[in-house]
Amino acid sequence: MNESYKLYLPNSKKEVKIEISLPRQREGIIFDTLYFLDGQNAFKDSHAAFGRSIRATKHLGFAAKEMSKRIIGVAIHNAGSENGRLNEYSPWPIKYAGAKFKKNNTKVCQNFCKDFVEIIIPFIESKYNVYKEKEHRFIYGSSLAAITALYLGYNYDSFETIGAFSTASFLFKDDFYKFLDKNIDKQRKVFLYVGKAEESDDIFDQDIYLNSSIELLHYFENHNTKARLVISAKGIHNEECWDKAFSDFISYIYEENIIYRY
Repeated sequence: MNESYKLYLPNSKKEVKIEISLPRQREGIIFDTLYFLDGQNAFKDSHAAFGRSIRATKHLGFAAKEMSKRIIGVAIHNAGSENGRLNEYSPWPIKYAGAKFKKNNTKVCQNFCKDFVEIIIPFIESKYNVYKEKEHRFIYGSSLAAITALYLGYNYDSFETIGAFSTASFLFKDDFYKFLDKNIDKQRKVFLYVGKAEESDDIFDQDIYLNSSIELLHYFENHNTKARLVISAKGIHNEECWDKAFSDFISYIYEENIIYRY
């Protein structure tokens, strides 16, 4: 079953919709929490921006049935418009072809992330029977939101495992790696996914997602940080492909040497 709320974010000065995926049987159970950015694309195809969600509820059910891991899914809907989402999920100025993207307001993302940690997480942990330690909190984002997930994961001491699917690190590569250099934490675990058939627009090389994901994996390896990269031979840039890799992410949260699959 799903519950939803409108929550006011004081730093962002706006309301945000939050959708929670809950099992019907909850009495006496303390849950882990998995937070989803681009939350309208998390649970239901009817809510998804492009008509297809990652259908995360089935993955949470699979974790309960096959792994005995009980997780509540918390989906934070994005700002809605293309430029609104871009600002909400970009902690640094977007640069491409040597130029800056003039519509990019980094303060919006920084305010959102502050609200995420100070308002959204405490709201969930006051309302539901969940663990309140970072070891039991995980975060997922795809594409631009994968950057936000990594930013939240390393800028705040709030999450143990980060799922970064099809990470768009090439949009602000220099600032992104400077941030990681300053904030890298060996206690974090990172799961990376990319499809070999993913393409960007004409500004970037068509292998940019694949190559930047491999580069990011090597960065984590060189900094003795636990990371796994899954590459899909035919994967493209959409929720259907991210859905197919999601059980691997949940497996990695709990088991480093075992992968549970349907």
